[in-house]
Amino acid sequence: MRILIVDDHPVMREGIRVSLRDLDASLDFVEAGDLPEAVQAARTNAPIDLVLFDLALPGVSNIEALRKFRESLDPCPPVVVFSATDDAEVVETALDAGAMGYIPKTSTPAVLEQALRLVLANGIYVPPTVLLRHGAVRPGAEAPAPKRLRKLSELGLTPRQQQVCALMVKGRPIKQIARELDISTATVKTHLQPILRSIGVMNRTEAIVALYRLGYSLEA
Repeated sequence: MRILIVDDHPVMREGIRVSLRDLDASLDFVEAGDLPEAVQAARTNAPIDLVLFDLALPGVSNIEALRKFRESLDPCPPVVVFSATDDAEVVETALDAGAMGYIPKTSTPAVLEQALRLVLANGIYVPPTVLLRHGAVRPGAEAPAPKRLRKLSELGLTPRQQQVCALMVKGRPIKQIARELDISTATVKTHLQPILRSIGVMNRTEAIVALYRLGYSLEA
């Protein structure tokens, strides 16, 4: 698995590498210190399996950096934001912009390890600030990582709906989902409503929170 680490602080990138090496010694790392480097690194080192992305990059503001990175790549690999802030509105804005997870840099080493293990297992990590906002945890509580990640098939979705659901949660826009699955955009839209209904949510951000809380894997 190849992971792109995007952060303008070399010491932080080194710390992330060390943490991830403890989880899996076979991981391959690519690094970038700003947005242009990140786009170039993703293009020249494809395929990238996962991107850990700091929002505070030089020359571009926060969420705009994430949007520009994702718009510059087709297809864009899954992006997990790794940021100094855990403000719920910032987290949800990042999820709305296509991030498939969000890990605050203020997380304790134990929580960081839990989050990274979950993400590397094709799960989702959502910080407690957002879970609290959605009523998924009590104030001051951490949401424990599930002992076993559930399959999307357990939601009662068809195999095609499972594929669409996984790509939606990974931040793929409708046109890209259609292209990757070789179906029309109208067909993708037809699948989205029963998917959201099965999860019991109204939109992608709520789906991410619900799937994390219920312990679902993104594997179709």
